[in-house]
Amino acid sequence: MREQKAQSRVKGAFLTVLAAALAISLGAPAMAFAEPTAADKQAEAETALASLNAMQDTLNKASDDYFTALDELEAAQASMEDAQARIDEANEQITELQGKLGDRANSMYRSGNLSFIDLLLGSATFEEFTTNWELLNRMNQNDADMVQQTKDLRSQVEDEKAEYARQEAIASEKTDEAKRIKEEAETTVATMQETYDSLSAEAAELLEQERAAQEAADAAAAQAAIEQAAAESNQNNNGGNTGGGTGGSTGGGVEPPYNAVTGNAVVDRAYSYVGNAEYVWGACAPGQFDCSGFVSYCLTGSYSRLGTTYTFLGWPQVSDPQPGDVAVNSGHTGIYIGGGQMIHAAGTGQGVVIGSVQPGMIYVRY
Repeated sequence: MREQKAQSRVKGAFLTVLAAALAISLGAPAMAFAEPTAADKQAEAETALASLNAMQDTLNKASDDYFTALDELEAAQASMEDAQARIDEANEQITELQGKLGDRANSMYRSGNLSFIDLLLGSATFEEFTTNWELLNRMNQNDADMVQQTKDLRSQVEDEKAEYARQEAIASEKTDEAKRIKEEAETTVATMQETYDSLSAEAAELLEQERAAQEAADAAAAQAAIEQAAAESNQNNNGGNTGGGTGGSTGGGVEPPYNAVTGNAVVDRAYSYVGNAEYVWGACAPGQFDCSGFVSYCLTGSYSRLGTTYTFLGWPQVSDPQPGDVAVNSGHTGIYIGGGQMIHAAGTGQGVVIGSVQPGMIYVRY
């Protein structure tokens, strides 16, 4: 009887434990598959944004390095051509000198060497003797000079061949470097796209909302700067031109008056592509730019690259930046439009936007 009660207690405890375990197991799926919170989605978006920004910095540097490598490749190829031209010229001179020396040797062979006795007996007067002696010395010196010049030119040819080989090695190295950088950039672009694709719809929406809000704030600040400059310009015009009539200063269908903010072609070109161009690595083409390609277009009006951020950093720096100047650091660049704002090819997925001048940027003038 005592054993039956003990067994009953054990059985009851087992059932209690089993029931508790079952309750936990039934509750586990609800915990494991709980809907992400707004904070989770925000954290996902912020993590993605940080990753995308880091990759964008990598792309900007890769673009600069790529076009620098291409410039160095072009310079090496030009040096190769120059060295080859000098080799060809030296070889032509050597051929000419060898021809002259050969003619001299044939002439001496046919007529025989002129001895001191021949020179003495063949001279009717002392003056004729000295004249012939100087002529003979000059002929011998000319022969010696031609021989030495030939030797010098041969040495020059060897030096130029060595320089050609050195520049050829540089060109090959820069070709490989440019190819490697391009391949790495393409891999980075693909990784960025994967990052976008892997975001949940909610996180992607938050990411775009954050970017849109920043762009709107930047655009509003730029517009405020424009309106302030326009107001100051109108005040100056009214103060300096009283009683002059309205004479075409306003009116529809005319170009806006040039002023410190919107009155230059560089800024106009930059504004024309805000929201109308995408970021494409290495591009400087209609509707497609990287950061330095966009600045190059704005400055020149042509779709040809002026250089990289490394190039721009070497331009004259200004302490009183004006709209149309270039804002640049070692990794990014844009067109300054006033009010602490710039227009720039911001990055993959953003395109050409208005944004704040980044910390550490300097202003240079083209």
